[in-house]
Amino acid sequence: MVIRAIALSLALLVGIGTIVPIATESVEAGKTKKRQYKKKKSRNWRGVKKYSKRWWQLYRAQERRKRASYARRRALRLRPMRLAKVRKVQAETTNVASAKPAASEKKGAAILPSGQTAPTGWQPGAQSGSEVLFSVDGGRGTAAISVVGPANGETVDTGRNRTVGGVPTSALRREVINRMIRENGWVVNDYQKEVGSKKVYVVVAQSQGAGGRLNSRMFYFTEVDGRIYSLATNTNVDSAERIAEESEKVINSLQPKARPVQQASVRED
Repeated sequence: MVIRAIALSLALLVGIGTIVPIATESVEAGKTKKRQYKKKKSRNWRGVKKYSKRWWQLYRAQERRKRASYARRRALRLRPMRLAKVRKVQAETTNVASAKPAASEKKGAAILPSGQTAPTGWQPGAQSGSEVLFSVDGGRGTAAISVVGPANGETVDTGRNRTVGGVPTSALRREVINRMIRENGWVVNDYQKEVGSKKVYVVVAQSQGAGGRLNSRMFYFTEVDGRIYSLATNTNVDSAERIAEESEKVINSLQPKARPVQQASVRED
């Protein structure tokens, strides 16, 4: 009987010793510490002392990325406005082109966008959009004058960053290359020269015409009164030199003429 009582007492003690700690852990009252998560910094900034040389390098790089991102967003916002401006310029050129053929029919000669008479042998052609088309070399060749777009700055003809009215010549050359690819042609050379008092960017190309004959393609780009004009000719190789001379005369006619300066007369007593 005594042994049974002792065994029961030991069992109760073991059970109580096991249950009490478990219950205490689960229901213990008190403040629970919330785990705070710190904002993770970029790996590049980890372990960098604030305002140190490395810190300023990372800071300036971060600011450059912010400015570049802002510039991209701004360019996307301004793109519709620039396209609208280009369309407006093209529409004005179309209106001028539509008005010139009537005058040329009366006078019996082709009229350039500048209002001057075209070189001998240049006849008015069918109008196409914003281009003023001419038939040259007795109908065996064509010439087209158009406005590429508004100028964005000054013309630069030295160094790597050569421009025409602020537009890189590499972009203009790329347009000619794309056109030659569509028309089964190829670019031969490009250079800048002075025609009259203006710098002109010239791209020389060739293409294969009907019957396998070789055609000479010349593209002239110049800036006049805030616009970039393009003159493109397509003629036979035999008459290329003569058409090039006539094309330079046309380019020169587009340049704004200097106005005479009026001087006030001084009255002597």
